[in-house]
Amino acid sequence: MKSLCFGTTLRGFAAAALIAATALSATAERAAAGSPLRIASSLSDIPNLWAAPDGGFEGVRFGGYTIFDALVLWDLSSADRPSRLVPGLAESWSVDPADPKRWIFRLREARFHDGSPWNADAAIWNLDSVKNKDAPQFHPGRAGAAGSRTQSIAAYGKIDDRTIFIETKQVNGLLLYELSSLFFASPARFAEAGNDWNAFAQNPSGTGPYRFVSLKKGTELHLEANRDYWNPARVPKTQDLFVLPVPDANTRVAALRSGQVDLVDTLPPDAIPSLQAAGYTITENTYPHTWLWRLSFTEDSPFADIRVRKAANLAIDRAAIVEFLGGHATAAEGFAPPDAPWFGKPDFKLAYDPEAAKALLAEAGYGPDKPVEVKIVISSSGGGQMVPLSMNEIIQENLRAVGINVTYDVRDFTAMITMLRQGAKEAKANGINVAMTMQEPATGIVSYTSTLAPPAGSNWGFYNDPEFDAALKAVRAEFDPEAQERALARVNEALTNAAAALLVVHDKGPRALSPKLKGFVQARNWYQDFTTIEVAD
Repeated sequence: MKSLCFGTTLRGFAAAALIAATALSATAERAAAGSPLRIASSLSDIPNLWAAPDGGFEGVRFGGYTIFDALVLWDLSSADRPSRLVPGLAESWSVDPADPKRWIFRLREARFHDGSPWNADAAIWNLDSVKNKDAPQFHPGRAGAAGSRTQSIAAYGKIDDRTIFIETKQVNGLLLYELSSLFFASPARFAEAGNDWNAFAQNPSGTGPYRFVSLKKGTELHLEANRDYWNPARVPKTQDLFVLPVPDANTRVAALRSGQVDLVDTLPPDAIPSLQAAGYTITENTYPHTWLWRLSFTEDSPFADIRVRKAANLAIDRAAIVEFLGGHATAAEGFAPPDAPWFGKPDFKLAYDPEAAKALLAEAGYGPDKPVEVKIVISSSGGGQMVPLSMNEIIQENLRAVGINVTYDVRDFTAMITMLRQGAKEAKANGINVAMTMQEPATGIVSYTSTLAPPAGSNWGFYNDPEFDAALKAVRAEFDPEAQERALARVNEALTNAAAALLVVHDKGPRALSPKLKGFVQARNWYQDFTTIEVAD
């Protein structure tokens, strides 16, 4: 392959890998006396531990669902069926029949790790921390990180010690999805930390299955089993959990082979056959996630023209990318995976047709003497990004062949999440390569809502399509899951027909586990339950 044209260079990634290797060695020495579970994450740093983690969904996986709980959680116990929502810190809920915008949540009995009670006062305190700018615990950064989870909330309040209500701005049948990653922190620990969220993040307290032990930013997060967890079935089977940020894929694999870690996320595809041959367990599953470029629809962006968007999609050889990934992905046919219950019947077919792409570009006024020029922000690694540098190299060559020249701006993935909230105008780019979750409509596709353009929300590219907005409104009006899925099919059709992203593949999320691990179930979900894993001595 030809080398990529980058707006910035890869300087610093080698240094990050060296730091990660040093951290791995230190953790391996310290853990020699016991049998902890050690996981290498593809993030470049430990997610922020203030109950509104950065680092995308991988940050939520390690910096959210470990220490904290949400009102509603995901059932991660099955590899054979799509994950469904189940009670979390709310043991039950209902919609007020007289007002479908008003939800009632009955809270369960639980305690924070510091011993303080989980109750309605703690719930309202947390909601104030991200919704009430006048509250002493409000923090703009945390509120921004939780923005996609709280955008629809209009009001909330205490009914009694174990009951709260949440009212939405409009009828919103997707509220439970939104609440599934809105985490609750201990007000008592916040007070102990001097009413400072940064200090809280150095010694956090939640209600989750793991308690905080220690943190070395950029190096290591050490957690231990919460033996008093409110759900006895999810008390961790391994006492100690270490999460180590190792952004370089080859360094992660080397650490697994040398016994420095036990589980590796985001495998390079060429390493999988040899790992299997060496006795390591490889797990993968249908991942409700789409690897794509989110596009800019601003007036100065070439992608504002649907002909350019469709041409770009027709230029991509998805079969070649799946082959490059060793078959550990599925070629995209729409925003939703083709076997999703809400795929529908989109009219625009994502075929590999370079000649049709060239014809569309010519119709849009481009040609050999006037190629399309675009800048795309990408990362070297990160949650759900798979093998971004190599994949983007293939895409760059595919697009160049039809007359679209791509320059890449390589950023740290955590920094990209911040850029995602700021929008295309601030990024001064025509696209950003941040994969999109398809497990819950309340995050991924909702970001195309016209009213959520920055700074109001996560509509990075300033997309504005009345057909899409109407389709999503119809989804929100449904409370029955099956009716929601039927309505969501119209949403997938609208976005796919509009070529609203450069759609590439759906990941299968391959992971590698040491032979001494047992009990791990890879759910069809972005999040995973590590509490079931046992480590043999």
